[in-house]
Amino acid sequence: MPHTLQYRPLLIEALISNERISSYQCVFHPKSDVELMGVYLWNAFVCGALYPLMSAVEISLRNAIDQALVAELGRFWWAGGKLRYRSFAPGADAPHPVLAVRENFAKATRSHASDLRRRHAVRGNVRPQHHSIIAKTEFSTWEFLLNDEFMGRGLIWPKHLSAVFRGPWPVHRAGAMLAHVHDLVATLRDFRNRLFHHEPAWKRYGVSSEADALQLLREKIGKVESLLALIHPENLRLLQANGLLRDAHRACSSAEIRRFQHLAHVHQVTSLDVLAELATRCARDNEILTAQTHLHSQQRFLIRAP
Repeated sequence: MPHTLQYRPLLIEALISNERISSYQCVFHPKSDVELMGVYLWNAFVCGALYPLMSAVEISLRNAIDQALVAELGRFWWAGGKLRYRSFAPGADAPHPVLAVRENFAKATRSHASDLRRRHAVRGNVRPQHHSIIAKTEFSTWEFLLNDEFMGRGLIWPKHLSAVFRGPWPVHRAGAMLAHVHDLVATLRDFRNRLFHHEPAWKRYGVSSEADALQLLREKIGKVESLLALIHPENLRLLQANGLLRDAHRACSSAEIRRFQHLAHVHQVTSLDVLAELATRCARDNEILTAQTHLHSQQRFLIRAP
């Protein structure tokens, strides 16, 4: 049972640290260590629910850009000076976004070669494989490629913008559209790094309450939905059809915080009619309900819709 665990000094002070847990205390104002640890574990649960969404964003974006550029510039479109940019001048250094793209692809190429040598015992020169290098790129690569340095006559944007973003555009001008998707990607990349580095998913300047934290998370999910729909609406439908968006929205709720804090109401299942009613409520309200039966009064069950 949660009340029998050694929260202090073992779990909180030694294994998590007071410094890391303090932000949860300040924002969620738990009344006990059980509630404090509950909201900490809820954050990990939220990160897990959001992981498939962030993976879908990163993979869909990089593949959409790659496919569009391969069609014109060939499979290694980032190499050999093929990727032109707006401020090019003979003898002048390339601007930061261009240098960052080059360095990211160089790192991805080295990582690919190292993988082949380590995992497959490849010796000598490694023949680069397009799909493996693309898969090794960092998310920032695609944010830098959406910079307006690559926007202009004869450059990749706006020429390929409609091939990469095939959903309905929120703006009509190509320049405004490029700026819009660049901002979306930059925001989501920063959020993705927070999730993947086990930091509080909800943490940002100005977040000072549970309501603020949940609102921020819902905003991030909305940006994921917007970007996926811009790349292609079918991306969004895939997540919807498999319940991943539903799971993410449900995770970012007060009801789920209460469940992890062991404060959720326990529903008594006394008949099949009651069970059916609870199941209907789960599906209708996108909730996970805690229940128990008179036959198993010491054991609790979760009821959720698929």
